[in-house]
Amino acid sequence: MQKRVQIPRNGIELAGVLFIPENFDESKQYPAIVVVHAGGGVTEQTAGLYAGKLAEAGFVAVAYDASHQGESGGEPRYLESPSARVADISYVIDYFNNLPFVDNNRIGALGICAGGGYVDNAAQTDKRIKAVANVSGIDIGWLFRDAFGADPFPTILATFEQVAQGRTAEAQGAELIVANYVPHTPEEAAAAPLAYAREAHEYYRTPRAMCPTAENKLLVRSFPEVLSYDALRFVDKFLTQPLLLIVGEQSDTAYQAESILERAASAKKELVRIAGATHVSLYDKDADKAAEKLAVFFKENL
Repeated sequence: MQKRVQIPRNGIELAGVLFIPENFDESKQYPAIVVVHAGGGVTEQTAGLYAGKLAEAGFVAVAYDASHQGESGGEPRYLESPSARVADISYVIDYFNNLPFVDNNRIGALGICAGGGYVDNAAQTDKRIKAVANVSGIDIGWLFRDAFGADPFPTILATFEQVAQGRTAEAQGAELIVANYVPHTPEEAAAAPLAYAREAHEYYRTPRAMCPTAENKLLVRSFPEVLSYDALRFVDKFLTQPLLLIVGEQSDTAYQAESILERAASAKKELVRIAGATHVSLYDKDADKAAEKLAVFFKENL
C-alpha cells in the first residue's frame, strides 16, 4: 500500500510517497527507511521502486522529491544544494518521529547515486539513523570534480567566476541560468566519455524511466556548492552506523564505494558487488538483486 504525503520542511513541504507493508497493523510499530533519490531524479523513479520493495519486505518507507525539485516546494527551482539535500533527510525523519506506527529506534536510510553520499553525510551527525545503505552511491562533489580531469581546480575556479557573473545578472533581473543534468539528446549521450553518463541518458530521457517532474534541469548556481562539497570528509570519525554499499560489478563509479568502505568508522560494514550490473542498471533492471541484500541488512540492523 502507498499514499502520497506532504512532509513539513521549515516553511515548505516535501512531496513524498509513504509505502506501507502488506497486512499493516496500525497498532504495531515498524522499522522505517528514508529513501533518497539520485541527482536529477524524483520519487517515481528508482527511489520509489526501492521504497516499494522495502515495504514488501516489511518496512515502512518514504521516498520523496528533494526540496527545490520535482513536486516539492522551495525556490529557486532546479537547485541541487548538498546542504539542503542533507537537511531534507532529517526532516523526513522528523516526519517518521510523528507516526505512531514507526519505531523511532529503528530508522534506517538508503541513498541511490548522489543520494548515497547524502545519507552517508546525514548519518554522521543525525544519529536517529541506525543503519545506512547505498546503491551505486557516490559523493556528488567528488564525481563532479572528477569530470574536470586530473587537475580540476583551475577549471573549477574559472567555473566559479562564470557562475558569479551569471548570478549577478540573475540578481539584476535576468532569467535563471539552467543546464542539463544528464546528456539530453542521444548525440550528447554518445559523446559522453563515461558509461554512467551514457546510461543516465537512457534511464532519464527515454520511456525506460522518463517522468514529467524530472525535467533534466540543473540550476547553474548549484555548481559552486556542489563542486566544493565533500560528503565524506569525516566518515572516518563520525560514520559509525552499520553500513552496506552495493555496486554493480561493471560500475565505473564503484571506486567511491571502495573508498567509503575503507574509510568509514563503522564497525560493521560491507561492500557487495552485483554480478553483471552497472551503475544505472541497479536503478531498475538489477534492483531485485540489490533489494534482497538491503532487506537482509536492514532486518539485521534495525
